[in-house]
Amino acid sequence: MIHPRDSSVVSFDCYGTLIDWQSGARAAVRALPELAHVDVEALIARRLEVELEVEHERYRPYDQVLAISIQRTASEFGVDLSDASATAFANSIGDWPAFQDAGGFLKRLATVGAPLAILSNVTRSSLAVSVRKLGGAFDQLITAEDVRSYKPDHDHWRELYRTRDVAASQQLHIAGSIAHDIRPAAELGATTVWVRRFHEPIPDDVEPDLIVQSLAELGDYWRLHYSR
Repeated sequence: MIHPRDSSVVSFDCYGTLIDWQSGARAAVRALPELAHVDVEALIARRLEVELEVEHERYRPYDQVLAISIQRTASEFGVDLSDASATAFANSIGDWPAFQDAGGFLKRLATVGAPLAILSNVTRSSLAVSVRKLGGAFDQLITAEDVRSYKPDHDHWRELYRTRDVAASQQLHIAGSIAHDIRPAAELGATTVWVRRFHEPIPDDVEPDLIVQSLAELGDYWRLHYSR
């Protein structure tokens, strides 16, 4: 049985798990007049692929990654996106909303007593804005800016283990991305919960310890199946 009381640290991805980056990015794209006639869903899907390419080139702060990736993607769709519009898209991260179940879930989880951490690919300043939306109940925030690399590289996890003096086997990692979070956490030996919010295909090459559709479902699971 998986429960945070059995872990020395409970960590989260932020965007896609606690913050609804898809809705936020969709709104930001629709706010750009230059992209008014573009297929928004196709552009967002392709931009995510381009983002990974940009991250692998070299370390850049995430706001630069967002700006570069939206410009390159827009170009593929036949749009010469201005620097001002690319910057506006990058700055929209502060407007991305929290999932409705995130705040209440975190508030209840904070009563368990295990330290809470976020492992995120964004900058410290962007994450700080999002954390305020979530109630700020975190003991540690580790960003790509801190470790100078991007998940799925293992540097976020290594920094967590180093600074908290814990082993991977003592970590419970809760995240919405198989590629960025569940797979690398499992590779290191952490216990993983996949929050499969968007009904993505279940992969054959990695097996999360638990799969739920939302944080609300995870909270219900703990209440129903764990009594101490």
